[in-house]
Amino acid sequence: MRYENRQSPEGINVTKVNPFAQFLKLLAMAAIFVVLLVIVLQFFGGALAKRIPFKYEVQLMDNLDISLSEVEPSAEIVLYLNELAARLASEIPLSEDKQVYVHYNDESVFNAFATIGGNLLFYRGLLEKMPSENALAMVMAHEIAHINHRDPISGLGGGVASMIALSMVTGDTGFAGSLLTQAGTVTVTQFTRGMETAADTAALGAVYRLYGHVNGASSLFEIMGDVQSDNKSVPDWLERFAATHPLSNDRVEAVANTAQRNGWSTEGELTPLPDAFLDWLNIN
Repeated sequence: MRYENRQSPEGINVTKVNPFAQFLKLLAMAAIFVVLLVIVLQFFGGALAKRIPFKYEVQLMDNLDISLSEVEPSAEIVLYLNELAARLASEIPLSEDKQVYVHYNDESVFNAFATIGGNLLFYRGLLEKMPSENALAMVMAHEIAHINHRDPISGLGGGVASMIALSMVTGDTGFAGSLLTQAGTVTVTQFTRGMETAADTAALGAVYRLYGHVNGASSLFEIMGDVQSDNKSVPDWLERFAATHPLSNDRVEAVANTAQRNGWSTEGELTPLPDAFLDWLNIN
């Protein structure tokens, strides 16, 4: 038997794969893992949050002590908005264990949203553009439908679950711990496109049952389209793909299709807003 001490080939301990390419591959895999983790936790966190009794949702909002309006509004506008909400809630119909309260904000923001605890916030910037009570009823019924479907607490629960997971990955536990104490967590809750479509459908039905027709409902989305077009920076096809809300044009078409499918009349007398409505908004 003979032994031979052969010299090792050159570069035997050097990988043939570019280390930078390996790093990019690991980084991409980590990013995909985090994205999938967030999606899964948002889904399960949202589904779990919906099982929380509504009374605890109200208590959570009370404990956060968030002011939805910095300026004391006129009593007339708050009373009118809540009376309209009560009429629409009975047409949704809103479950007996749920209640809604409408807040008014005097800022010139074209927006309204539903948040946890049955709270709705309407901005002056939206209200001053409403051409009729029918259009206002459509947006209010839409937000009430979000409350009835438990969308705010679902969105918050999914967001909290995903943020806690991210804090565990990044090691930033302080962020997760202070999450529920931040007002922005509640007031900027985003809903999915499916939630928005379901709320539109429920709202249209409530408007029909209240007024006997859906005339004026689509004017809300037409106004939204005009406002959004002034600040538009992306084409419709890209916005349709990326946006959480359906496009305004699509929602106008959906109103017509839903009305036709259910045999709801799209013609009828519009109900005007109260004569003093603009005065209540402090608009001369």
